[in-house]
Amino acid sequence: MDILTDQQIEIRAAERVALQQLQTAIKPLEPQADDLNALKQAEADLEELFLLVVVGEFNSGKSSLINAMLGAEVLPEGVTPTTASINLLRYGPQAGERPISDFVVERTYPADFLRDISIVDTPGTNAIIRRHEELTRNFVPRSDLVLFITSADRPFTESERGFMDTIREWGKKIVLILNKIDLLQGQDELDRVLSFIEDNSVTLLGQKPEIFPVSARMGKRARAAQDPDQQQQLLKASRLDRLEHYIFNTLDEASRVRLKLSSPLGIASRITDKYREIARARLAVLADDAKTVENIEGELRLYADDMRREFTTRITEVENIIYELKERGDAFFNDTIRVSRIRDLVNSQKIQREFEERVISDTARRVDDATGGLIDWMVDKDLRQWQRVQEYIDRRRQAGQNEQAFGNISGQFAYNRDILLKSLAQEARHVVESYDRREEAAVIAQDMRSAVGQVIVAGSVATLGVLITLAISSAFVDITGVTAALVSGAIGLFILPYRKRKAQEEFRARTQELREKLVSSMTRQFDVELTRSTERLRDAIAPYTRFVRLEQERVGGADTALTEIEAKLGELRAEIETIGR
Repeated sequence: MDILTDQQIEIRAAERVALQQLQTAIKPLEPQADDLNALKQAEADLEELFLLVVVGEFNSGKSSLINAMLGAEVLPEGVTPTTASINLLRYGPQAGERPISDFVVERTYPADFLRDISIVDTPGTNAIIRRHEELTRNFVPRSDLVLFITSADRPFTESERGFMDTIREWGKKIVLILNKIDLLQGQDELDRVLSFIEDNSVTLLGQKPEIFPVSARMGKRARAAQDPDQQQQLLKASRLDRLEHYIFNTLDEASRVRLKLSSPLGIASRITDKYREIARARLAVLADDAKTVENIEGELRLYADDMRREFTTRITEVENIIYELKERGDAFFNDTIRVSRIRDLVNSQKIQREFEERVISDTARRVDDATGGLIDWMVDKDLRQWQRVQEYIDRRRQAGQNEQAFGNISGQFAYNRDILLKSLAQEARHVVESYDRREEAAVIAQDMRSAVGQVIVAGSVATLGVLITLAISSAFVDITGVTAALVSGAIGLFILPYRKRKAQEEFRARTQELREKLVSSMTRQFDVELTRSTERLRDAIAPYTRFVRLEQERVGGADTALTEIEAKLGELRAEIETIGR
């Protein structure tokens, strides 16, 4: 990759930028370390030689084929999977080897084609040591071309088909090699095996790959032969020359550059698709979460509307008590303030007692009963609303568990969300289970008395009914005092009817004022209590609401970025196809 045209250099630079952008784009989605490493490695591999990775089952003849191409015993053959290592073959002025890690050995050999191509020999798709398979899978994403070798005596085994799925996911160029054809009985059997491999590979890859039947054993014999004629005869029988012609001639420099530049795009596309799927799965979950929040908020709005509407009806019961009080007052004044009862009118204490018996009567109890019923209704509604929220959260938690069970969401996102929902569900359940109706009612009653008491009379210790009674009694004292003063003089006999009307009007005005103040103060306090109730619920779900909103922004941003990167990858892929054409 040292000698590139200006166009190829620009493409490589654009790929490097796209790979870096992709690493940034997937960070909000908690990317797996392997995926980040694959992207970093893909960026680094842009500077490396063309990488040919040889894969297949253990004992399919991978090392033997590479040795046949080299014309020397460079790679060890016949070892067991328990001791096999991944061999990275590079050009060197002489044969040599050095360990790179516990499982990877770098080998050098002075073969001319290794100046342009590095070869990786893997242990096998059916290796006993799990680490071998993991390393093999790690080298596949780095490959620019995969030589997939299967053996003629057991073509396309289950492990090979499974491994081909992995290769396909990475979008790698694959060449299939059927080795050990010397074990087959004639061309007819070879054709049947080739047809079997072709059908299976088309099913697995979605397209027909290049397939080369070879005999690595005969190829090695050809390289070792001293007689030129025998060498050519054996080489032709091994069909190794066709494979070599494809790798070293058909795949010319321009073709190798296209594959080399396309390789990172395959990695990027796979990771882009993977994390777009993750992003969209999370966005779908978050959309349902947002719907849950919206439903809860809608419930709270309906709850508040219904409460206000029903409160209007319930407060009428208290108003009616005051209306009845006014009517009894009218009757009392008509019966009491008249000439025949002048002596009684002078006796203010007697009139006071009569007023309390006939007019005030059981007003205090009835007001207290009505307000008590009103408060009980508010407390019950508040509890039911918490129960509704609990039901919503429990359903959402259950849905979330199902989503995780099907693999739609995972990682820290799922963990944080589950913890949040669990905490909210516990809080709602705690409120519901520990809800003390008496205590809640007592708090609201005290607030209501304080609010009414501040408006009607000084003080807020007595019950609401007593507060109203005190207000009525003080109004009567004012009126009877004026009346007593009038009737104590002679002139009172002539203007008594006028004063009675005046007393009635004043009493009506005072009871009307009392009713208006009572309704106004109780309504205001009701609004305070209702707001307090809904705010408690909103405060409880606020962390969940914030989480949903922030995650939608974060995951939505990642999804948008991935969509843009996907489009850029398509543009780069189209540009690469123009190289050398």
